[in-house]
Amino acid sequence: MSKTRFLASITAILALSRLAFAQATDPQTPPPAPPPTSVTTTQPSVLSDAASATYERRDSLPAVNIYLPEGQASIRLRKLIRNVLFESQIDYRFVNGDISTFLRYKYYARNYTYRLGVFDSISFPDVGSDDQKEFERVRGGLLLFGIPKDYNNRYFLLLQDDRLTFGINRPDNLKNNIYTKIGYQYGTQFDERMNAIVGEQRGRITPVLTAFRDIGPQKTGLAAAITQSSRVANGDYQYTKLEAEGLHRFDLTPTSFVFSRLHVGAFLKRDLIEPPPVPTDKDGDMKIDPLEPWEFYDVPQYELFRLGGREALRSIATNGFEIGTHETHMTHELFVPVFRNRDYHLGSLYWNTAYAVGYFGAGAVGFNYSDMVKSKRLVADVGLGTESAFAFRDYDIYLSLIVAHTLKHPDDIDAGTKVRFSIRTVR
Repeated sequence: MSKTRFLASITAILALSRLAFAQATDPQTPPPAPPPTSVTTTQPSVLSDAASATYERRDSLPAVNIYLPEGQASIRLRKLIRNVLFESQIDYRFVNGDISTFLRYKYYARNYTYRLGVFDSISFPDVGSDDQKEFERVRGGLLLFGIPKDYNNRYFLLLQDDRLTFGINRPDNLKNNIYTKIGYQYGTQFDERMNAIVGEQRGRITPVLTAFRDIGPQKTGLAAAITQSSRVANGDYQYTKLEAEGLHRFDLTPTSFVFSRLHVGAFLKRDLIEPPPVPTDKDGDMKIDPLEPWEFYDVPQYELFRLGGREALRSIATNGFEIGTHETHMTHELFVPVFRNRDYHLGSLYWNTAYAVGYFGAGAVGFNYSDMVKSKRLVADVGLGTESAFAFRDYDIYLSLIVAHTLKHPDDIDAGTKVRFSIRTVR
């Protein structure tokens, strides 16, 4: 089946899903309520205040995000009916035809929230290949509980089942990954990177820079989670994964500040594949393909930690060589205002704020703890960028741009100079 037929089938599925979604969420007009006979006072609960301030209620529909040079666009459509949120999302990469779809149902109860979600993701990693087998597909469902203790402290429980399918022979082909995640989050609840650690990983907004300025309390945020995959039911994996990230804002002047992040991750338990894999011809080109280091471990590739990309070191590529079972990195983003609270405009487009940004990052990734302390495994990069805020009619638009260059890296990691760019809209 060709890539074109894949995209055509997914487009048809999306059209049917959107039609069913619209019919299912179109509420009937309720009859008029009788006038109240008495006045009662209801004390608001802690969850009611916390849930009403969560990202899903805060961000109105539609939301559009564009990422370059990846050539990716993300569109979210939302419908809020009383205390139930319905959401559909489409992520599409124009360069290689990757497409992901998500349907979510979130319910706000008195003392907790829960989310039901299903997803289907198809990607074509080799853009120039004509092989019809060059595809990767992950589909599954999840149930996510959120329990806020108060406005700044939240606990999470995730149950998820992923089905993996690949067009070529890989160790994780035609397998199921069933896992449970327990997470804790302190401080800001609007940071997408921390939300991905404690909750759903896929379908998140991945900004180039730290977009939200309201970090707290005491300008600090923290997220930590432990994931346990088990061979229950039709599950094929068994591993234990720990991940945590801290964020702090340092104010240098009344208008200049630094965002510092520290991320650590490790697999506390993982198994080697028995018997060990042997090199084979994976893509049918009559040549033996070498094994990647991750193929010796009984862990899905998407669960491994990545040192590069928008959420780690900006100058490092995400082509598969910068992954591992152990990873740590730290980044610093310096924001200096060029102008603030202005109204430079062209027609209906208003340019309100602009910041100059300086960036520095360092970290290491590998498959054991010793890789974290070896100087030859250290990666460091620097960069310059800008971030601006615009207003267009009912939309707020955030533009982020950074050019990052690698200062030091091992030979097996693809590094150099990378340009990363994103546009985010909020209505």
